[in-house]
Amino acid sequence: MTRLTPEEYHVPVMLTECIEYLRLADGGVIVDATLGGGGHTRSMLDFDGATSPIHVVAFDADEVAINRARETYLEDYKDRLTIVHSNFESMADHLKSLPPVHSVLFDLGVSSFQFDHHERGFSYRHESPLDMRFTPSGETAGDILNTSSLEELTRVFREYGEDPSAYKLANAIVRRRGLAPYQTTIDLRDTIVQHIPPLHQNKTLARIFQALRIAVNRELDVLKTALTSVLPFVEVGGRIVVMSYHSLEDRIVKETFKEAGGQGAEDGLKLKLLTKKPVVASAAEQAQNPRSRSARLRAAEIVSSPTVSS
Repeated sequence: MTRLTPEEYHVPVMLTECIEYLRLADGGVIVDATLGGGGHTRSMLDFDGATSPIHVVAFDADEVAINRARETYLEDYKDRLTIVHSNFESMADHLKSLPPVHSVLFDLGVSSFQFDHHERGFSYRHESPLDMRFTPSGETAGDILNTSSLEELTRVFREYGEDPSAYKLANAIVRRRGLAPYQTTIDLRDTIVQHIPPLHQNKTLARIFQALRIAVNRELDVLKTALTSVLPFVEVGGRIVVMSYHSLEDRIVKETFKEAGGQGAEDGLKLKLLTKKPVVASAAEQAQNPRSRSARLRAAEIVSSPTVSS
């Protein structure tokens, strides 16, 4: 089997900015909530100039990502890298047994490999089963398309895809599945292109596939839970850095940071915002890595915490 380097597996987005905001010079325990292709994780471990050793704890629910890490570079960092095969929704349970965490990175993008790995069904460009799960359990995108009511499909497309044709497409899907169930990405793509003008087809396809992926993996609920639960485990002076890729995620990050940074912050935990507006990738990076174009980075620093101290 040909082994991919992390750079081939997934080009890390805004790597320089992430390293800067994580303040790796302080060393300590750094959490990568989304291992993915490992580009950010490896850069953290390779950081030169920390005042104390850096140990990275990386999470991923995708067994393929875990196996790739083991095949390519895990052995090189085995003393300073811990990989946890788990969704970051349960991250707090794992952090209880660790020393206070210095900083945490959430890169919420789906890796290049996941988009290009045809068997997962994340992309509408290739024919594959309508799965879209990050883990082997739970309902698939096909299950949602074939069993959800017209009202529920409309809600998924409107809320998670922010698509103006939500009702129109949901109605078309319900009528089409009466003839034959949806099985592949091409089945869904064909329905969409039949009802959307050519000029808008690519955007609509991206929105509907995004909406299904979010629904299948409960991404927004998981993000909110993970952000709020991990904050008490970060030491004072530590950082939380989040890169989101659509407005729904960015809104959750913004609101969570605002709540923890406001006067009503509970239990003595408080954040200081480091990014008044989201940071975007440079024009040069966007030209080189098109997937960075939608990335929005927000960062905050823990200024008080009831759980750990500086």
